[in-house]
Amino acid sequence: LGTIFKILGRLDEALLSFDKASELAPDSVEIYSIKAEILINLGKLKEAEKSYRTAIKIKPNPALYSNLAGLLVELGLLDEAYNNCCKAISLKPDFSEALMNRWSLLMGNREYDLALKDADSCNTKQSRAAGLEALYALGRIDEIYDRIDKTSEIDNENIRIAAFSAFLNATEKREMPNKFCQDPLSFIYFSNLKYHLDNNKEFIGDLINELYQVESTFQPIANTTRNGFQTPSGINLLSKSTNCISIIKSIILKEIDEYYLKFKHETCTFIEKWPSNNNIFGWHVILKKQGYQSAHIHPGGWLSGVIYLKVVPALDNDEGSIEFSLNGVHYHQDNSPKRNYQPQSGDVVMFPSSLYHRTIPFTTNTDRIVVAFDLMPQ
Repeated sequence: LGTIFKILGRLDEALLSFDKASELAPDSVEIYSIKAEILINLGKLKEAEKSYRTAIKIKPNPALYSNLAGLLVELGLLDEAYNNCCKAISLKPDFSEALMNRWSLLMGNREYDLALKDADSCNTKQSRAAGLEALYALGRIDEIYDRIDKTSEIDNENIRIAAFSAFLNATEKREMPNKFCQDPLSFIYFSNLKYHLDNNKEFIGDLINELYQVESTFQPIANTTRNGFQTPSGINLLSKSTNCISIIKSIILKEIDEYYLKFKHETCTFIEKWPSNNNIFGWHVILKKQGYQSAHIHPGGWLSGVIYLKVVPALDNDEGSIEFSLNGVHYHQDNSPKRNYQPQSGDVVMFPSSLYHRTIPFTTNTDRIVVAFDLMPQ
């Protein structure tokens, strides 16, 4: 029952069920592990830490140590997070999740040689991109091109490598073996809800009221939202059948078709292998005063988009605007191309999922509300 509540996004009820389950089965690792996930989505990080530690005490395993490490990063306990990654890896040396968690910590600590070793200890889409980023930090540019060339067939649709390749294409001025989308800044698309609705403002107000009733997580762990609320991880907002959400889903599908028609003659993997299944995943974000989203991409998406329902005044510093950039978390140059856009209510903005973007923090004491979505690959 708790699992069903979790799937439905009814997290408080899910937690109550798992509390009862843990009373009936106090030695169940699975119950405490899932309970920790629910607590994280509810923003109760210290309680989640306790639940993970209880599970580890019952029977330690690599996944528990790795999950705890990710939580400890969020709590700012980086040394302890590193130690838990090491415990996970000692139990399972090729455990990619723990290796990538430790890679991130090593990159943040500028231990690039060790980070490269961790990235090369497994062979996943994420780890191959991580290896390239470590090589860039080490200044080994030629080796980066060799690696991208050798894995071009299996990684031509790797969003992380596509993002990094676009950065190198702009900064190194050398032809890239990766052809996913070498100039993603030229694939940004703009529209507005007013082209679909006669009662645009009334609809936006009704949709906002619906969103305030949707359960959300404050500053979800391993996410870019800061000082704001977001649909819980794994919950597809667009699967809900409420009136306004059904309408916005229909509009999104129409805009995706328009996007493809606009760019269909472009010669890159992003367009040539366009998903045919119209599988979209959505979530909402409500940012509070001083809220923002740090720079990120959507590695699981193909095309990403955002619909602005409530915006904030720009004031003097482009507050509340969206900034597009080729700079990544572990690679950047000051002269790398950027583009800033100040949204208006009702705006629909779409772009390749490989394009880094962030929200500029704002000082106005109001909510900034959006619906975001990804068109998923095949």
